[in-house]
Amino acid sequence: MNQLVVLQEIYASFSKGGDGLQKIDIKAIEGSCPELLSKLLDSSRKGRIDEDVCRELSLKLQDVYEIKRLGDICRRLDLPSLAINTYNRALSLCRDPILRPVLQNNLGQAFVHQGDLAKAAFYYQKAADCFAKEGDHIGLAHVLGNLGSAYRKSGEWDKAIEHCYRSLKTFEEKGDELGIAQMTGSLGRIYADMGEKELAARYFERSLTDFQRLGDKRSAAWVLDRLGRIAGQRMDWDNALCYFNSSLSLFEEQGESQSQGIVLSNLGRIYLQMGQATAAREPLERAVLLISRQIKPSYQNALYCLAKTYSSLAKNCLQEEPGRSSSRQQRQEASQLFVLASNRYHELASTLEEGQAEIKVAEAMAKCRSYLVRLCGDVQGEEALILVGRAQTFLDNAALNANDGNKAGILGLQRIIAGMKEVHSIGLLANDPLMLTRALNNASEYLMGGAQGWSSEEEGEAGGFLCLALKNIIDVQKFGRDATEKLQAAAVALRHAEKNLDGKESSANRIAQAAEILEGPAANGSRQCQAALQLIAGAMVSNSLNKIDDSNSILTGDESLYLLPVTEKGEFVVNIKINDLHEPESEPIAKTDLPVLEISKEGYVAKDLILADGWLVPIKADLACKSYGQLLLPAIRQQFNAKMEMPLKPEDGKPEPYERPFSEAKEFSEVAQDPEIEIESQESPFSRSKAVFLLKVMTALLVMLLAIEAILYLI
Repeated sequence: MNQLVVLQEIYASFSKGGDGLQKIDIKAIEGSCPELLSKLLDSSRKGRIDEDVCRELSLKLQDVYEIKRLGDICRRLDLPSLAINTYNRALSLCRDPILRPVLQNNLGQAFVHQGDLAKAAFYYQKAADCFAKEGDHIGLAHVLGNLGSAYRKSGEWDKAIEHCYRSLKTFEEKGDELGIAQMTGSLGRIYADMGEKELAARYFERSLTDFQRLGDKRSAAWVLDRLGRIAGQRMDWDNALCYFNSSLSLFEEQGESQSQGIVLSNLGRIYLQMGQATAAREPLERAVLLISRQIKPSYQNALYCLAKTYSSLAKNCLQEEPGRSSSRQQRQEASQLFVLASNRYHELASTLEEGQAEIKVAEAMAKCRSYLVRLCGDVQGEEALILVGRAQTFLDNAALNANDGNKAGILGLQRIIAGMKEVHSIGLLANDPLMLTRALNNASEYLMGGAQGWSSEEEGEAGGFLCLALKNIIDVQKFGRDATEKLQAAAVALRHAEKNLDGKESSANRIAQAAEILEGPAANGSRQCQAALQLIAGAMVSNSLNKIDDSNSILTGDESLYLLPVTEKGEFVVNIKINDLHEPESEPIAKTDLPVLEISKEGYVAKDLILADGWLVPIKADLACKSYGQLLLPAIRQQFNAKMEMPLKPEDGKPEPYERPFSEAKEFSEVAQDPEIEIESQESPFSRSKAVFLLKVMTALLVMLLAIEAILYLI
């Protein structure tokens, strides 16, 4: 099998999934580097591309088309620096005028993945020049669309709309129906990123209709998924589920397992937001198996949602305790689910550069809870102490990574757990009254410290009554056997605390049980205090955990893998880029890195742009050249671009592969969801040749002046 075919299959496997790679006979690979390609194929089958093999291949491959496809693989799999090197080598070998602008376009995309819009624009401009020279308006339209995508990622909404609209108009003028469908989808995506859900949905619906009419099921499936996400943000659950299931059916029909995994992940997230963790589990578990680990942030989002689902299921187990006989079994099941959640959080943290601390806190808290939930009435003595000790260890790890937002809550929980440990040690100190008294006092003081940290109005009052009850329990030791008054006073305080925990059934029930124990006959004050303290500690732990681990809060990874929260309305607290489903995109580009665009004197101010169906686009476009909308740079940027003529070396930066989720009929249409702009490299008015000529003239004048001065001196 030819090397180029193998590289194409590897590329397709990370786009669509499937088992196509398993059918390739490694021994049948033919070409200049069969051994290296065999290693690449083997690692691809395992879902992990070997970066060292890719680097070696990029230097040894000789066919420009093979090098180009290797660059595509590197770009898709989050290796933008290597992709840039590979594309540059392909450009140095390329003699094909048709392939050259494609390579320049892809190189521009690689720089977008690094967040370098200036370099990306430079290469987009070079690609645009080639297409314009050849009269290829369709190719030019795709490049315009790519620059629009770059501006969308940087949050430059007006420029993004402007360039996508130019691309759309070109497709309409040339009658390219597929391009029209792609670009209306791109405009929908921009408006979705802007938070204009209604307008975004209208563009996506128009794009969907066009794709369905053209018979492009794959692109239609991606648009359906996007519509599902918009419906989910509106909390329109029925339509969201309908869109996702329709998208999933189309991908299953085409055998695209990778794409199925991403849609399943989004479907699971919707179930999780609906509070249906049981329904979310199956699609999320399937998603994690189908999505390649290197497809970011899709894999990371699936991992996070699955971890969140396991935690929710564990909590559900604890709420479904029909009777004492099944309590221990359900607690064991909850413990196992918390362990599964912790394992998923651990895997997620290992893939993140930013946001690791928050995920490490979630991991440690899940592991801590896996031990705490196993504590019930029939777990006492040394077994209980071991469980509490292990819970303390992981809680300490959580405190190390906690930020200011939840640091106080975790520190308060540490005091409560310390008090719980003292309570469970009491049973081992029955023969030592002095140590028993000290343990009771220590437990009460630790618990008082935890209760004093309750900050909300209702919890603050409950915490105050708990502190009063605990103070009376401490005083019981001073009065010995005749401690009935203190026990009753503690019980009254607990009853008041119970009322202030209204709505927190688990904690309130434990407090009520503790009050009942203290209200009973004071036969043995120490035993009554121990039993009551154990219940109080359990109630306080449950209440604190609910505050620290908010089950209603769901994070999502943006294009830079920053985990951001979703509000109750389903909207993101800050702007989230809606990601390409089969491949992550680049991080937002800093304004200081954006190229300074300048409109030439030949330009004209266009009228307010209006789409064919009368939808207004809030932007005015200034075109420099009526033929293809060239944008000119100021002199300082032109000098920068002149330097960029040389092959670029890779630069450090956060990788972010980008690709369009629509048709793959052409090299551009496989990326043609978000078009991108071009900037022509203009030579400076003060060129090098003019400078040399001026220097010669000045030298001649200087010689003449010296000669005249010498003659005058002699005279």
